[in-house]
Amino acid sequence: MVRDCPCFGVIEDDLTLLESILGQEIDSQAELICQVASYVLRSKGKRIRPALLILSARLCGYANGSRHVKLASIGEYLHAATLIHDDIIDGSEMRRGRPSPNSLWGNSLSVLVGDYLYSRSVKSLIEDEDLEVMRAFTDATLSMVEGEVLQQSMEGKADISYDEYVAMISRTTASLFFACSRVGAIISDAPPDRAGALSLFGLNLGIAFQIVDDALDFVGDAGRLGKPVGKDLREGRVTFPLIYVWQQGSEPDRTTLRRFFANPGGEEILIAEILSLVERHGAVGWARGVAADYVRRAKGHLTIFPDSPPKESLLGLADYILARDW
Repeated sequence: MVRDCPCFGVIEDDLTLLESILGQEIDSQAELICQVASYVLRSKGKRIRPALLILSARLCGYANGSRHVKLASIGEYLHAATLIHDDIIDGSEMRRGRPSPNSLWGNSLSVLVGDYLYSRSVKSLIEDEDLEVMRAFTDATLSMVEGEVLQQSMEGKADISYDEYVAMISRTTASLFFACSRVGAIISDAPPDRAGALSLFGLNLGIAFQIVDDALDFVGDAGRLGKPVGKDLREGRVTFPLIYVWQQGSEPDRTTLRRFFANPGGEEILIAEILSLVERHGAVGWARGVAADYVRRAKGHLTIFPDSPPKESLLGLADYILARDW
């Protein structure tokens, strides 16, 4: 969980309150909804998105009760809902080292629980009565759906450009990072330049997070990742290292990629060829280098803020995301 990160001592009390809120607000009269939602929310989540909102608020001087933590829980609900729906779409059987909800309760119930979490988020946003906050989260939700459709359209294709891929992950992964950072500034009445800087910090951090995820699919540890290594590869999902092989490889290399994407998850010998290409081209190291560039961009957007414990925590989070093996 993100609270294991050494840079989050400054918001330890807020994270404790967050866990309490996440545990209390799933109060549906349908017992199965409570059971499945609690199973998802109590898994080994990193809590990065709500922590971003809390730290962004603290950085901008927020000191008006617990509203920031309440809104941070919305970020986690939205994230959990997307994970449930993603697992259904991908047919995933594992999530965070445990059986996925769809593998335990089936697709139909899991879809409804994901919908419940989205609806629970909307209810909380209505109760908060801040149109700018609502706009930030709803824009992110729309963007995530659009990004997922873009990702589906890319499946089975090897000839995806860097820009196309970054545009897609800016919608899927990074949009909620963007929203959480922005909401922290909004509720603190931060001036536009600081709200904009925090928003861009979140966006670049989210892009870096996804690129590191792509790299870990080839070299991570299944126990730490909570999912099988090579999962995205076997599902035929285009990732940053594969894009690099396509762009930098020879025509025979591209032919191998075409054969693989024509039948992803097929012959193990072909998967072994792909892994060999990724290693030979140094694609994982290149991807991590690109992620490091996005982390540097993210950090650069924080120079507008004076030094403070929340700023140091956000800078530490950026380093933590880049160095992670989970």
